Amino acid sequence: MSEIKYGRKFFDYDEIDYDEIDYYQIEIEMEDAANLYKFKKRSNIDNLRYQVICNNIPENFDDLNFLNFMNEIGYRKQSINTSNFSSVDKIFVEKPAGERKAAGCIAVFRDILIFKKNKLVTGIAKICFSCHKYQLVGTEAQTENFGSNDDYSQLAGILYNIEINS
Repeated sequence: MSEIKYGRKFFDYDEIDYDEIDYYQIEIEMEDAANLYKFKKRSNIDNLRYQVICNNIPENFDDLNFLNFMNEIGYRKQSINTSNFSSVDKIFVEKPAGERKAAGCIAVFRDILIFKKNKLVTGIAKICFSCHKYQLVGTEAQTENFGSNDDYSQLAGILYNIEINS
């Protein structure tokens, strides 16, 4: 078996890297997520909940206000221990295409990673483990092969079995 050749890290380039990862996770059933569209006009929070969980908020770093409302939306925040950073780096890196799995469901972004350097956001990764869709903000790296070579199972292993900083 040949060794995988890796390229640039997604969130570590041009001397911009990270020293902190905030991990946001929400428990929501697929049916409840599908119903968010119906309720998005009830309030600003309902609209924001729909946009963050099922849509593309944030699109860029000018669109970070959503972070002030993550608790109200229903996300629980944790900080990933720095001892897990090297494992995270091995997932969020340029790599050649490998075996990929995909499903045809709507994306439900239950897991969001916020990469920070000196308290400033340097990268965002929204992940749907159900359908293997993702949204990455803040990288200039080639991300089209993210999700290959068991990236999702490796990331789930880190996020769901991590030692969390309190």
